Amino acid sequence: MGQIFLDKLFAKQPPANQNSTANISATAEKSAIVINSISDGIAIVDEKGIIQLFNPAASELTGWPQNQAENLDFRSIFQFVDLTEHQIPDEQNPILIALKSGQPNIREDIYLQTAAKKHLLVSVKATPITQTIKNDSRKDLAVQTPETETKITGVVVVFRDITREKADQNAQTEFISTASHEMRTPVAIIEGYLGMLLNPATATVDPRGLDYAQKAHEAAQHLGHLFQDLLDVTKADDRRTHTELALIDAGAAAKQVVEQFQSQAVAKNLTLTYAAGGNAGDAKTISPLYIIYVDLDQLNEILGNLVENAIKYTKTGGVQVSVRETGGRVRFEVRDSGIGIPAEDVPHLFQKFYRVDNSDTREIGGTGLGLYLIKKLTENLGGQVGLVSDYGKGSTFWVEFDRLTRDQAIAKAQTMKQREG
Repeated sequence: MGQIFLDKLFAKQPPANQNSTANISATAEKSAIVINSISDGIAIVDEKGIIQLFNPAASELTGWPQNQAENLDFRSIFQFVDLTEHQIPDEQNPILIALKSGQPNIREDIYLQTAAKKHLLVSVKATPITQTIKNDSRKDLAVQTPETETKITGVVVVFRDITREKADQNAQTEFISTASHEMRTPVAIIEGYLGMLLNPATATVDPRGLDYAQKAHEAAQHLGHLFQDLLDVTKADDRRTHTELALIDAGAAAKQVVEQFQSQAVAKNLTLTYAAGGNAGDAKTISPLYIIYVDLDQLNEILGNLVENAIKYTKTGGVQVSVRETGGRVRFEVRDSGIGIPAEDVPHLFQKFYRVDNSDTREIGGTGLGLYLIKKLTENLGGQVGLVSDYGKGSTFWVEFDRLTRDQAIAKAQTMKQREG
């Protein structure tokens, strides 16, 4: 059955002769060999939800023989459940999402129930198969239709058991968290004693000794920041960060962060302004009401880190924070006139421990964890993060969250009140 489907998949146009038919069959046969040798489970589901191909790894993972799985509705084989062993709703099913939206969907937090009723923590990627169809030119010319349209003809499902991998990650995370917590105390003590050594009221040190002590104090502070960042990152990675969702006025939250960092900007002779509704202006400008449903403390940490970074990497000019709506979402933007980011570094910037290494950044301290933490916190709150940068001219970092309409905000407030009552 799977071989027949592959033949059809590669036969995009009717074969012109016997040789083209043989070529298609040969291509499909090679593809089948590759698919059957892959250790990840692979299934191909057609547009009706029927399994057309099921490789040996898929059979081994699910416990369903290939000849039994093929021709069945995928829901019979791919029974996804959550931590509480309840079946996940259709709107969270990655295969259904890919079939309906035509967009790839990835999940790494769901369990697959096998034929033996065991539950495996799996990574699932569902990628739609699309076909471009040319519209019939003989249709009524009075009705305007596009020349071509894209049709979803199926979904490729790639999945694997990540139970052991997740356990190893959890063990690593626990080690980093414990080590960071234990090392913060002695580092804080070292920093405290060095601070006393630098204080003329508590110690008398010659100029050379003061220089050494100052450098050691700065290194101890950097180490303390690194351990704190490691703790924050490990909590964000395994979602142990305390989250208390609330209805937040996005503009008010942005203004508060701007006020918080004004003194830091002034100390570097930089301007720090707030632009209401995405338009340049001061904090007194009337801003549209943008309501989002997030954790206020985490939002403040996200925006605060972005503003602090912008100030740190800006030598002259200023930083502007703005809030605006885009496509039904609320976007916070932090724009600076700083050193900018080279194009080759942009794709890696939100990776753990990644730092831009050039003459402009070597003198500026950092742990390489700040932007990674921003990304994790934003995604944990259901948002997205990104940036646009022009090297040598400045950067604009942004985070987005879903905007609630007035009715949605009222309904959410009522639900929260009932829950508290």
